[in-house]
Amino acid sequence: MSSFISELLKPGGGIALIPFIRMTIATLLIMVVLMFIAGVARIHMAVLAFLSVGLLISISWFEKAWNDVQSKRGGSTGADSSIGAGSRRKEQEKTD
Repeated sequence: MSSFISELLKPGGGIALIPFIRMTIATLLIMVVLMFIAGVARIHMAVLAFLSVGLLISISWFEKAWNDVQSKRGGSTGADSSIGAGSRRKEQEKTD
């Protein structure tokens, strides 16, 4: 468990949470649709469903953009691809 937390705290490590975030938003969407069908605050549930779909689309867009950037850098894609401290030092040492 501590290794997972240490991975999350690394720069770029939050990308490991995307599957969890996607699952949480999908569960929210399912619950909102069920409540809409049940007739509970229909207008509110319609708005929440619209917002949930927008969140799912934005998460997918972010993940695609992240994977594109990682592939252009030559790094691996996925949860374990993060910017290490060594590469940051190299970028900081450049003086033009």
